[in-house]
Amino acid sequence: MARTPATPDPRLVFDPKALGLEEAPREFYRRATVEVARDLLGCWFARIHRGRWYGARIVEAEAYLGSEDAAAHSRRGRRTKRVEPMYMDGGHLYVFFIYGMHHCANIVTRTEGIAEAVLLRAAEGPPGAPPRLLSGPGRVCAALGITAAASGRDLVGNGELRLFLRPGPPPEIGVSARIGVDYAGPARDWPLRFYVKNCPAVSGPARLRE
Repeated sequence: MARTPATPDPRLVFDPKALGLEEAPREFYRRATVEVARDLLGCWFARIHRGRWYGARIVEAEAYLGSEDAAAHSRRGRRTKRVEPMYMDGGHLYVFFIYGMHHCANIVTRTEGIAEAVLLRAAEGPPGAPPRLLSGPGRVCAALGITAAASGRDLVGNGELRLFLRPGPPPEIGVSARIGVDYAGPARDWPLRFYVKNCPAVSGPARLRE
């Protein structure tokens, strides 16, 4: 499989071992999508590149609930080459390209054949990184050098991309409707966006940050 070609931002270098981080097991991803979305807050999404780890702490995520969710790419059972990674077992990555300029990373949940996922909307880099460097799904991928070439990668095992579980107690979590899904009918109002309260890296209008 082709390697992710872009180079991550050098300000995202960190050491998972120094932070006492543990990789998420497959069972973490196979749970209900809303549970996974909430529990992703505070976890580290990371990539190893030329022997060094680059990563950021997830601070905002949106759940997408498959065929019954009009905002999901897999709505009504839609299954195309691009969307196929959503049907993989929980713990795989689904990356799509949007507006001809942004890549967006999603973590697949549930078990194989159930096309649900969590969009990574924003993350916070290690100390010293600009607070809004990864504020927005396109910025998350840009900063970590992730492109559609990474779609279908497995986060479990010894691959280039990993998820490290959140250390310590959970953050204070805010909940709102998802952003940018006005086309989705009643689903546009579903409370499926989760974010760390009072975090400057959270994306969206100010009214949606608190």
